[in-house]
Amino acid sequence: MTTLDPTRRYFSPEIETKPRAEIERQRDERLLGDLLPWAYERSALIRETWDAAGVRPDDLRSIDDFREQAPFIDKDAIRAFRDRHHDPYGGLLCLDPDDASLKNVFSAIFSTSGTTGDPTPAPYAGRGPSFLVREFWELGCRPGDHFLHCLFTFRGPGIHDTVRGVGATPVFVDHQPEDVPQLFRFSRELRPTGWYTLSGPLLMMIEAAAAETGEDLEETFRSYSGVVFAGEPIGPRARARVESWGLELFIQTSLGDVGAATECGQHDGCHYWEDTAFIEHLAPDGVTPAGDGQRGELVSTTLIDKIAPLVRYRSDDIVRRTTEPCACGRTHGRIWPLGRKGDEVVVDGVSVLPGDVWGAIESIPETEAGLFQVVRDRREMDALRLRVGYATPGPRGLSDLSSRVTDAVHEAVGLEPVVELVEHDVLLRQGPPHKIPRVTPG
Repeated sequence: MTTLDPTRRYFSPEIETKPRAEIERQRDERLLGDLLPWAYERSALIRETWDAAGVRPDDLRSIDDFREQAPFIDKDAIRAFRDRHHDPYGGLLCLDPDDASLKNVFSAIFSTSGTTGDPTPAPYAGRGPSFLVREFWELGCRPGDHFLHCLFTFRGPGIHDTVRGVGATPVFVDHQPEDVPQLFRFSRELRPTGWYTLSGPLLMMIEAAAAETGEDLEETFRSYSGVVFAGEPIGPRARARVESWGLELFIQTSLGDVGAATECGQHDGCHYWEDTAFIEHLAPDGVTPAGDGQRGELVSTTLIDKIAPLVRYRSDDIVRRTTEPCACGRTHGRIWPLGRKGDEVVVDGVSVLPGDVWGAIESIPETEAGLFQVVRDRREMDALRLRVGYATPGPRGLSDLSSRVTDAVHEAVGLEPVVELVEHDVLLRQGPPHKIPRVTPG
């Protein structure tokens, strides 16, 4: 293995700071000349979708042709194909898993978390470090360090291989309450420098364990140079709490299931890597590209996954996006996650996303964990309905607590909500260990 200079600024400077024109030239070559012909030939879903639209890869001579002609897919299309054909991979798989000659190709089968629907199998054939090695270097992890590997679901490329790609040693801890004492112990004894990942529910587990044992979290966590927070947004109270422990948070968001985007040390948007994915974001009409820095729906196409490639995949995620260089010196694009298209509620002409009420709910001591759901049967509702988790009923009971939550949300969004209070565990049981569905049907 090549010795890495621990003082260098970037893990892969030749990639991370590549001139914009070169990024786009290589992107177009990979997309038009390689990925699209492969996916059309081998993916049953892609071929069916493109044939129905009357488009073939050789019709597309430019990225503009791709934007104008290539059809979209989404989770519903994948699930519908799966159910029609009894295909667990939803028509995406480009290799025959029963082919004996390919028995060494598949290194693992992962899945999506299932927060917005049933989990979807995701075959993975990569070996060795993933592109996240660039993020772990940015966290401050260096050769010889320990790195805390605390994942909530077996998903995506092998993080342990990526940690080793930095020259560090992974330290495994489960993302669950029973392992929080082990997390404390490893943090004290091994002094890791990186941590992947922290979530809202895990934050609650850490607070509860520290309150019970008297753990000095600032001392316990003093070795970490960076912690990735992922799975869902973080509210202002939770961020302040984590930072009071001396931890620097690096927010990570999904890149429409083709990868991830993570903040750098500037904390000014999440970097995505354009040598791995082609990212579009669309205006509210669902067709026109949104302007640089504006709000739009994230649409993603892999440039590297030839096992189960997603092509023009509508994520339902609402983001801001820019391709302007970051102050950190990286030249690849950045996004700011804002919410999900399907999470919006409109009441009396007022648009509300979960993030709009997050801070208000966190401002009440009994609901400061920020566990809540928007109860939504359709986009336009007669009232804003919220299901809010509480730790204790408070000194004056649930009626008083409901009034205080109602007043805080009213002040934040200008709407008086209908609030249903439930104990924390009621909400935590509704999702995987790292997050809950933030919108639920009534």
